[in-house]
This record gives sequence, structure tokens and C-alpha cells, in this order.
Amino acid sequence: MTVTNTDRYGTATPLAWDRLQPRLTGRAGWIDHEGPLPITEGIVICEAVEKLPSGGVNKSV
Repeated sequence: MTVTNTDRYGTATPLAWDRLQPRLTGRAGWIDHEGPLPITEGIVICEAVEKLPSGGVNKSV
């Protein structure tokens, strides 16, 4: 695990999961696709930071 100290965000900790297979939840890009939406393979990256430059509250997305 890599942890980086930054001026704007404080401590930043990236987390990544390889070969996750998230299920698509929207049809906008798949409007012409018939049947159930496919399951796509990819990498999910989460960047946890200590603070936001705006002074706002960190929220999970």
C-alpha cells in the first residue's frame, strides 16, 4: 500500500481492486442493446484523503 502526504489533501491513500466485475446500472450508453446489460471486467480505484482543499466534508461516492 502506498500512502502519500500532500499539501492540499493531507494524507492520501489509494486502494485498488483488480478484475472486479461490476454490473452496469444505466442504459444510456447501451440504449440499442437488447437483453440484460453485460457484466464488465475492470479495475476499481478508491482514493481516500484526509481533507478536501475546499474545507468540505469527505463523502463516499
